[in-house]
Amino acid sequence: MNSVLLMDDASAPPVWRPAPRDYSGNMCGIYIEGLPPIPGGGSNPSLFLSWFYDRYDAPTRARIRAEYARRGFTDWLMSWPDSRAVGATPDSFAATCQELVDAGFVVTAMMCSKDFDPSDVPELKRRIAPALQTLTRVAGRICVGWELSIWLQPVQVQELTDWMAPLVTPWGGKLYVHFQQGYASFDIDGPNASFAGYWNRNIGKLTGLLHQRVQDGPDQWGKAEYQARLVDILDRFAGGYFCSPDSGFGHPFDCIALEITAMDAFNRNLSEAEQDGWAVTAVTTTPVNGPYGPVRVMGSGNGRA
Repeated sequence: MNSVLLMDDASAPPVWRPAPRDYSGNMCGIYIEGLPPIPGGGSNPSLFLSWFYDRYDAPTRARIRAEYARRGFTDWLMSWPDSRAVGATPDSFAATCQELVDAGFVVTAMMCSKDFDPSDVPELKRRIAPALQTLTRVAGRICVGWELSIWLQPVQVQELTDWMAPLVTPWGGKLYVHFQQGYASFDIDGPNASFAGYWNRNIGKLTGLLHQRVQDGPDQWGKAEYQARLVDILDRFAGGYFCSPDSGFGHPFDCIALEITAMDAFNRNLSEAEQDGWAVTAVTTTPVNGPYGPVRVMGSGNGRA
C-alpha cells in the first residue's frame, strides 16, 4: 500500500513511511454524482476539488474516499489556508489529513495562498508555523504555497523556503514549490535571474516542482507544446544549462505535473476521459538522461495516467 503512515499490525503504533517521489492524484477532476453544493465549489456540484474534502460531512467523505481510490489515485492535495478559511484549526486540519492517511492516501499540504494570506513573510510564518508542526509525519509532502510567483516577490518565496526546509526535511518530509501557469523557477537575481540560479540555491531544501500548465489566454499550451515545455524542465533537472543534477537528496529535482486541466474542469466540466488524456500526455513526456539516469515527469495531479 502506498501510504505515508502505515500500521504494521493492528496493535502496533503507526510507523512512518516517507512519501514516494512518484505522484498520482486528481486535485480537480473527478465527478461524483450526488455531491452536495459547498462554498467555493464549481457550478457543477459533482466536480470534486480535493482540497475541499473537509467541507463535506463524514458519510460523504467516506464515499469520496472510496470513489477516489476506485479510480486508482494514491495522492491527495489539501490546503491549510482554504481549510482555515472555513474554520479549521491546526489540529483539526492535521486530523483531516490523518483521516486520509489512515485510508491509505499520501497527503500533500499547501501552506499559503494569495486568496487568504497577506504578502508579508513574518505574518505568513505566524500563520503557517502552528499547522506545519501538526503535519509532521502526517503530510508526506509540503508545498510552500499556491501560485507563489503571482503574489510574492522572489526574495519572499526564498525566505519562506529557507525557513520551511529545516522544519520539513529532517523528519523525512518533501518540500515543493508551486508557481503560476508556465513558471518553473522564480530566481532572486533580477536581470541575471536564471533557472539554474533558482534551483541551485535550493539544493538540500526542495525536492521539486509542482508544475502548472498554461491553460488559458491566447498562448495556452496544446499537448505538443506542453510536452516540449516539460522537456525544457527535465533537461535542466538532468544537469543541463548549469543546473545541478542532484537536488541534495541523492536524486534530481522532481517535476510533478500537478495542475494540468483543473481550470478547464472547473470552468467547463472537462470530462474525466479528456483529463486522463492530458495526464497521459504529461507522464509520457520523453525522459532526459543525466548523471543519475533518466529524468522523467514524476506523475500527474490532474487525471489518471
